[in-house]
Amino acid sequence: MKWDLQLPSLHKVFDGKFMMGNILANEDFDNPKTLEMYRHHYNAVTAENCMKPVHITTAPGVYDFSHADKLVSWAQENKMALLGHTLVWHGQSAPWLNQTADKNPLTRTEAKKNMEDFIRTYAGRYKGRVHSWDVINEAFRDINEFSGHWRDDLRKKESKAHTTSNWYLSYANGADTAKGECGADYVFDAFYFTRKYDPLAILYYNDYNEEVPAKRDAIAQMIEEINAQWLKHPEYDNRLLIEGMGMQSHHNHVYYNLQNVRDALARYAQTGVQIAITELDFTYGSSEEPAVPLPEADVQAQAKNYGDLFALYCEYAEHIDRVTFWAKDDGSSWRAWGSPVLFDAEGTAKPAFRAIVK
Repeated sequence: MKWDLQLPSLHKVFDGKFMMGNILANEDFDNPKTLEMYRHHYNAVTAENCMKPVHITTAPGVYDFSHADKLVSWAQENKMALLGHTLVWHGQSAPWLNQTADKNPLTRTEAKKNMEDFIRTYAGRYKGRVHSWDVINEAFRDINEFSGHWRDDLRKKESKAHTTSNWYLSYANGADTAKGECGADYVFDAFYFTRKYDPLAILYYNDYNEEVPAKRDAIAQMIEEINAQWLKHPEYDNRLLIEGMGMQSHHNHVYYNLQNVRDALARYAQTGVQIAITELDFTYGSSEEPAVPLPEADVQAQAKNYGDLFALYCEYAEHIDRVTFWAKDDGSSWRAWGSPVLFDAEGTAKPAFRAIVK
């Protein structure tokens, strides 16, 4: 792939507003041209996969940091802000953290100990070297109506195993309800342990469909309540515990609503945290169809939508720390069928690139 390094540098275009980031995969380190392009356009980096929990540990006491170490070192050498993705997640995590050998929830005490051991070992290894951590990823179920209390809208025992939160179930197993304990307590502990073992990192909550009003309101309430709880904690350190909201921003043109994005930015800013756009892409076409070049009308519509989005991000720049795309080019995207990012599968800049630069 041939990258045009005469194009305007994205991170320089938005210098003074927010950082610009993208993801790197293990194989990217074998491609000097990809790394050269990355240094040209971006000043923040997220691991596509190698820092997800299941790639770090598969069994108690068994850790593999080889790929993560390589990324962390590269980020430091190239003065990139490193975004740790992710620590606590219902998906892509080793069962030993919160389940027995026969897939039942551990007890609350066991799960809490495992969580602390994992975060101490993992986040502690990179103490002072990570700009921010996505401490918890995707804790909320998809909801159309906010229940009124965020704990009721968390993932629990869901209809599908891969959407069930075993962190919630294990924390509920042995909870003293008379003392107000419940499965949702894992949320506070995850942020508390991360602050304890990597105190310089900015701590984020990260989720998708985060602009949908019901989910937005649940997340915002959670952020405010956890931070209020931390304010009364004996180890309160004059910082918020949840310091950032990660808006994944996986947009699809069929469901996209710019007003919802604007309202979400306003609501999250109201909580007092900073915001990051963490996994941005914008699909056209259908996931039921093979990847094909977009019709010209869709190419131009995508460019307009990207332009409108970045105009909005610039409007809220004082609240936004960074914008990270979730693919370097359409061909390497997990949503390749939808031609979702700024460069096509050959690495050529699309009208969407020119729209956000403008």
